[in-house]
Amino acid sequence: MKKTMRVAAIMVVSALLQTAPVKAASIRLCNSTEFWPPYSFLKDGKLVGEHTAILDAAFSDLKLRYIQLALPWKRCQDRVAAGELAGIIGISYTEERNRLYHFPADAREKAPLDALSQLEFVIVTHANTPAPESISIEALPEPVGALLGYRLANTVRSAGKHAQVVAQQSSLFQMLERSRIASAVVLRGTAQYYVSQSNEQLVIHEPALWSTPHFLAFGRTSDIKASQMAKIWAAVEAVRSDDARMAVIRRKVNETLAPCFATDSACRHN
Repeated sequence: MKKTMRVAAIMVVSALLQTAPVKAASIRLCNSTEFWPPYSFLKDGKLVGEHTAILDAAFSDLKLRYIQLALPWKRCQDRVAAGELAGIIGISYTEERNRLYHFPADAREKAPLDALSQLEFVIVTHANTPAPESISIEALPEPVGALLGYRLANTVRSAGKHAQVVAQQSSLFQMLERSRIASAVVLRGTAQYYVSQSNEQLVIHEPALWSTPHFLAFGRTSDIKASQMAKIWAAVEAVRSDDARMAVIRRKVNETLAPCFATDSACRHN
């Protein structure tokens, strides 16, 4: 009798374990600690910005959870490529990167909506430097300043330009002010901030040098299924295609970003 009751109890527990909802694990992603307003920046030690807000909305729509780790850009890429993290936030497409990460099928297009953002990069020079003859990599005054670890540094070098690659954005503008470099290629929002703060006369040349989409990409060694990746990218596209939703996101991000430009802000200005 006791044995029968014990077997029955085990069967009940087993059935409950099989039917009980399993709490899904969070998808672990990483993002750069760089100051990339308004797309990504640290505020009071926490990563915020348009990229984070869009992913918050997309994952919420899918009833999925994710964790965002703030890491130096190179370390972020390496950990995702090694399979230690599932994906990387805010990375541009290249054929080389495509061998390490899964991108959306339309990643080669100019402005895909399943990208997190469409970033513009501009040329900045000192007013004393002759303006470039055209808005092109070939016309960039040399040496050209670019950030370490980002696609633009390799793009400038592959064009045969003498590139001065540094780890911090503030260093690029200090070098421009001291005429140690003749031009810099930087994100538009970053350029606008540093040019407005500089005691020297720095010039942003229009139009943008190039505009490039940035994505949520998943490591090829990740255990995230292709079908789930597709659902996440589709959810990102749904958020970005919703003008009213994006207007709310941008208003809130800009409100968060505004105090970051103060000299005593808790935001990280690399």
